[in-house]
Amino acid sequence: MAKNFKWIKVDSVTGVSEAATKALNGSKHPNLSGLDVQFDWGQYFYGTVDDSATPNDDNHIHEITDGEWIADIKGKIDEYVREWKTVVYEKEIQLRKKELGDYHDSVYASGSGYKYDAAVAFINSATPNVGLTTEAFYRGTTVGTLAAKIKTKHEAYVEKEAKISGLRGMMYDRIDGILAGIDTSTVTKALESYGGIHTAEKIGTRDGGDVPMDVYGTFYNPSSLSERYEFL
Repeated sequence: MAKNFKWIKVDSVTGVSEAATKALNGSKHPNLSGLDVQFDWGQYFYGTVDDSATPNDDNHIHEITDGEWIADIKGKIDEYVREWKTVVYEKEIQLRKKELGDYHDSVYASGSGYKYDAAVAFINSATPNVGLTTEAFYRGTTVGTLAAKIKTKHEAYVEKEAKISGLRGMMYDRIDGILAGIDTSTVTKALESYGGIHTAEKIGTRDGGDVPMDVYGTFYNPSSLSERYEFL
């Protein structure tokens, strides 16, 4: 038989919990028979010990039930979900600055309105537009050249913006679905679910000289958003 314990590390010499006083001799896990560390959250570590081991609540060494352990595993997963839902938008903003920084807002705004429509109309049917004609004249170029530039720049912006939005949306949807997939039927299943939110997947291949290198990104953690974009 084995018991479920959770504990805070102790001073390596005095055995007093770090929660009570700073470990001046370095910290370690308490001396518990059959200790098998399987999980941690905050200062606490979780695992199983031999049935002969005894808790010491005053020293922050506690025996816990399966239900209490499962609740804490789910609590830590909840914490990751809340954090990642914020981080995914932060990563999106960083990626937008990197990829769309050359597209000034005013340039996109003008291109997304009459200019883009006028440019496409001119390219398709050579229909002149007073705005394009005037701008081309003062720019010292032809209407055809200006129309092509407007169309190319606008569509490049739209494509990049759509890819970034799509990636962020995909990652957010994955994060949002984490809790529905958590198995809390047993401690073992809950730990497997916890491990599952830290998995990775292949997102591309990078030239590594003679041997191409597979590149992996975290499946749920949005830290790999920029790298994912690189391999679209």
